[in-house]
Amino acid sequence: MNPRKTKLVARIIAIVTIAAMVITSVTFLGSMYWSYGASEGVSDEAYLDERLEILKLYIQSVEEKYKDDVDYETLLDGAYAGVVDVLGDPYSSYYVSRDDGENFASDVLGTFSGVGLSLEEYDGDIRVVAAIPETPAGRAGVMTGDVVESVNGVSVRGKAMSEVIPLIRGEEGSRVVIVFDRAGRKISITLVREQIHLSSVDGELLDGGIGYIRILSFDDDSDAEFGKIKKELVAAGATSLIIDVRNNPGGLVETVVNVAEQLMPAGPVTYFRHKGNLVSVQKASGKNYTKIPIVLLINGGSASASEILAGALRDSGTAKLVGTNTYGKGVGQTMLEVPEGGVVKLSTFYFETPDKHPVDKVGISPDYHVPMSLSAEASEKFLERYASFAPMIEKTKPGLGDTGLNVFGAQQRLSLLGYAVTVSGTMDEATTVAVKRFQSAAGLHPYGVLDYGTMARLDETCANYAAGIDSAEDPQLAKAIELLRGPQ
Repeated sequence: MNPRKTKLVARIIAIVTIAAMVITSVTFLGSMYWSYGASEGVSDEAYLDERLEILKLYIQSVEEKYKDDVDYETLLDGAYAGVVDVLGDPYSSYYVSRDDGENFASDVLGTFSGVGLSLEEYDGDIRVVAAIPETPAGRAGVMTGDVVESVNGVSVRGKAMSEVIPLIRGEEGSRVVIVFDRAGRKISITLVREQIHLSSVDGELLDGGIGYIRILSFDDDSDAEFGKIKKELVAAGATSLIIDVRNNPGGLVETVVNVAEQLMPAGPVTYFRHKGNLVSVQKASGKNYTKIPIVLLINGGSASASEILAGALRDSGTAKLVGTNTYGKGVGQTMLEVPEGGVVKLSTFYFETPDKHPVDKVGISPDYHVPMSLSAEASEKFLERYASFAPMIEKTKPGLGDTGLNVFGAQQRLSLLGYAVTVSGTMDEATTVAVKRFQSAAGLHPYGVLDYGTMARLDETCANYAAGIDSAEDPQLAKAIELLRGPQ
């Protein structure tokens, strides 16, 4: 293989260092350099050279013999995309053109004309990670987990993200009709495109000296916005904080580390793992730490960088977490440039919490599990499920290690409410922890025993939840306020 080809291949597989680029559910590793191929043996390199020569002949043969005209650029783009597709990773993708790369960069900066959807490729679908609040999609009620079926009548099933995003975006003020699949039900929503350039952080002072700060995404300046608002709230009399990262789909590692730096004592914020090895740790210095009571609000739309913050504040003892389990995207991406070609977004590391707990496909569990009320459709399904639950009528108060119908029925109800339990009829450690968390959320003594009062409250809560009944407009925020104010 000639030196020019060797250099080209090396450039293709070399990750370009980028200081700060992320969007939606994508987390980028800013200042870290990765080196590939340095330890490869000669035989491996010779094998690669041989296969590349065969690939060249293969592409030439297809170009010559295919029934229609096709150019080398198209075939090479297909080859580049195939290298990423074969990984089977839902978060890695190849952007054919520089325009697609620029669209991605505009996402990173948080400025584009669109509807405010954070999307991902997952199992061949384009799925909603979160609808950004105060955008057309957010106001229309698009939900985490919705799958995009079509855009303006064009089916997007099987299409890559790079093909779908240009369909959704468009001129400010123009309309776009998107059909979503929501748990098997087709929902058509007409949205008017807007210039999406959000301040990613806002805040207000609540009664009782509680400062409320909402972080919509971790953009390149979110840390500075956060610091400014936090300082203003403290100056106005805030003596405790609620930080809301619900439906925050992620952002820059550098930014979220800088936010954590303003909140937590000295210690690790997150660890990066590559090919099974811990390769880096991001730390808070503790220089900006001032002890203050904090509650962090999380939910299923809290992903990526939001989960880094949740894990850091939980493991460091800085904050209590309230809400529901986070999304579970513990994978970070880095950008690669293909000379005279497109751009690759490649998953290059896993991140873990300071206590080295994995996040990917697991998420972060709250200290206080507080679900929101259900939609009418979900309520109907949950009521059917609730009606089949075992009654908790035994004259027993099960604790750790006990078995029976009361435990079985409690596990069914806890599972419906979103607690991580296995319905087995045995009061195992996970069930005991879930009972303690439920008792805390319900204002009961959190000692992990299924006493009669706990079982009655659990059944009532489960029945109300299944019926879509909730007396609080925002029960998660209400719980956070309750924790910070204390007994009244």
